[in-house]
Formats: sequence, C-alpha cells, structure tokens
Amino acid sequence: MKIRIIGYAGSGKTSLTLSLQEKYLIQGISLDDFLKIKDKNQRMTSLNARLETLDAWIVEGVQVSPWTNKSFHDADLIVVLDYPLYITQFRVVKRTCSQVFDKNRDLNQKKKAIKRMFKLFKWNNKFRKRLPRIKGNLYHQNSKVMILESPQSERRLHQHIKKQQRVEKQKRPK
Repeated sequence: MKIRIIGYAGSGKTSLTLSLQEKYLIQGISLDDFLKIKDKNQRMTSLNARLETLDAWIVEGVQVSPWTNKSFHDADLIVVLDYPLYITQFRVVKRTCSQVFDKNRDLNQKKKAIKRMFKLFKWNNKFRKRLPRIKGNLYHQNSKVMILESPQSERRLHQHIKKQQRVEKQKRPK
C-alpha cells in the first residue's frame, strides 16, 4: 500500500507515519529529508528514485509542489490531516517549548527554534487558505482521499489500511 500524508505543521504527520510504519511494517519517508537538496529537479529525481525502490511506502510532508507530484499520483490513499488550527498551533508551541527548555541546546539553537515557531504559524495560516484548493485538486487524483478532522478520526484510517491489506493478501497467488 502506498500512502501520502499531508497536513498543517504540527498536525502529527510524522507521529502518524511512525505509528503506521511500526504497526503495518510499511517504509516511511519524510519529505523534509529531501529539502536538503536545493536543486528542485535533483530533489524530485532523488525522491522518485526512492519511491521506485519500494512496493509500499508512507510519504509524509507539508509539501504540495511539482517535485512531490509522483507521491500523490502513485498513492493508493491520500490522507489529509485537517485538524483545527488551534490544535496544530498548540503543538507547534509545545514542540518549540521542548526545544527551548532542552538543556543540551545552546542559546543560538533556542533562538532558531523560536524563529521557526513564528514561521510555522505564518505557514499554517497560508496553508489554511490554500487547503480548499489543495483538497479540490486531490480529488482529481486516481487515489482515494481520506480527510481526518481530529486525532480521534485516525481510527478510520486504521480500518481502511487493515481492509486493504486483507484484499491484497487475498489477491496474492498461493
């Protein structure tokens, strides 16, 4: 199964991916890891080459850009974490506080964490405005789209994955 997860910064994409990866033994891929590659064509080539090596994957990231198109196109399921903005902003603050109060971080790292928090606040507000258009475009994909509006609705995602795994298992030749 190939799953693409998008959502606000702080919506829990990484946590959800790690949970799914462990429970269903599907390789997780964070798009943030590819941001180190500055050239967007090389970034796209690198991501697509990685996806081609796997029969099943979970790709998570906020990026909805040309370099991530294949992850949407090839996905069997696209999961949109559309949680209320106050939840995601709270999680961003919580993450920042854990970084600021980390005794192993120096003052410069703590300042960067605070600056990043405000950038993520702005990013989330922009994403909220773009999200209706993004959702509309996702329905033009060949994939099933599942919109989760609260952490409690993740149960639907687990039910869907289990059902798909049963179907795939039945399709395999014996």
